[in-house]
Amino acid sequence: MMDFFFSFLRVLVALGIVVVLILITLPYILPLFQRLRWKGEEKNSEVRLKRVIPLGRNVLLVELEIKGKLFVLAITEGAVEVVYKDEVYNS
Repeated sequence: MMDFFFSFLRVLVALGIVVVLILITLPYILPLFQRLRWKGEEKNSEVRLKRVIPLGRNVLLVELEIKGKLFVLAITEGAVEVVYKDEVYNS
C-alpha cells in the first residue's frame, strides 16, 4: 500500500517538473513557432499558396500564385526548380 503512494507521489513530482519546464521554456519557444508558421493568404499579399503535393520522400510540388501568375515549383532537399510559369503577355 505504501509503495502505491510513493509511486503516485513520484508521478506527481515528475509531472510538476515537466509543467514547470514547459512554463519556463514557453516564452522562448512561442515566438519561434509564430515566425515559422505560414500565415496563409493575407488580404494584401501578392503571393498565394494554392496547393502542395508531396511526390515522394523529401520531394514536393508547390503551386503558387504571384501577382496573378501561376508558378509550379519542384522542391527537393537540395534544390528548388520552376517547373511551370504562366507566360502572360500584356499587349
